[in-house]
Amino acid sequence: MGNTNFEVEKLKRKKKKSNPKKVIITGAIIAILLWIFSFYLYTTYNSIEINPSNYETTRTLSTPDTQIVEEAQQESKKVADMIEETTRKIVGISKLKSAGHSILSKSTESELGLGTGMIVTENGYILSNEHVTGAKYSKCYVTLENGNNYDGTVVWSDSDLDLSITKINAKNLEYINLGDSSQIRVGETVYAIRQSYSDLNLEEP
Repeated sequence: MGNTNFEVEKLKRKKKKSNPKKVIITGAIIAILLWIFSFYLYTTYNSIEINPSNYETTRTLSTPDTQIVEEAQQESKKVADMIEETTRKIVGISKLKSAGHSILSKSTESELGLGTGMIVTENGYILSNEHVTGAKYSKCYVTLENGNNYDGTVVWSDSDLDLSITKINAKNLEYINLGDSSQIRVGETVYAIRQSYSDLNLEEP
């Protein structure tokens, strides 16, 4: 019985002595596994090529309202630029001669021939209405957008079409490029541009 107890105690001591070794071995295994995992992550990350040129900034579909506003602003600017450019090619026309004063006549607008026209050639041909300029060989007075005034002579008119062409003695004028009327569609936006009568500074000759 005594020998048996001695053997049991001996085994317990061996187990106690062997525990530190197991802890060291277990720690070493864990450390090796962590090193292997870290090395794998490092090599994997380094193998990834990042090329900035492959990335582009794109608009996401999550901002439709912002896109609509920006498109409207761009369209508005485009229209404003077009109108500003076209206005330089619009002229004021009257049967009253410019002398730097306001209109004092009691004549009607039709009698005065107040209206507008558009420059269609660089050497001073102007397209307008016959009721504005008068019939062929009539005399009228033309005011450019920059304020310069010219005597005009109607060189062609058609009462049925209510159109006329007036010639002024000027060169190197900005002129309108006429479009193709066959390409016009119902529903397209139209902008009307005219000279303000107050800008003409007219009085009866």
